[in-house]
Amino acid sequence: MLSYIYELYNSYLSNNKFYYLSLIKEDDGSYSIHGLWPQYSLNSYPSYCKPVNFSIEKLNPIMDTLNKYWYSSKGLNADFWKHEYEKHGSCVFIPMTELNYFKKTIELYEYSLVNNIIKRYSEKNPELKKILIPFDKNFEYIGA
Repeated sequence: MLSYIYELYNSYLSNNKFYYLSLIKEDDGSYSIHGLWPQYSLNSYPSYCKPVNFSIEKLNPIMDTLNKYWYSSKGLNADFWKHEYEKHGSCVFIPMTELNYFKKTIELYEYSLVNNIIKRYSEKNPELKKILIPFDKNFEYIGA
């Protein structure tokens, strides 16, 4: 039965548009947000779909939460967020503002924390430095 469920899961991810919530493992074992990535399939994704204007000021209402969950270990947070929004946020499957893209990503991250999804992924594969959590195009968790 479990292999059947896994086959359905892989079939769904191979044949439908969905999103990956990408998380990076930190040195302390916690996970921070890397991005929210639209996917065409398991290994195919759009990038830089349309011109967008990133404005850090538009993120002021959620700045504290962004700095808490979605930060860069290699440079300025604003540069990291700009890159993620231009590359991936410009490709979301429904119209979203810049603020909505970042708010939705944080919402999915918090959902994953509260529902122990991150914990389950990390316990299955403790050596992984990156976790990709799938959500369907309506932002519903796709669990296997």
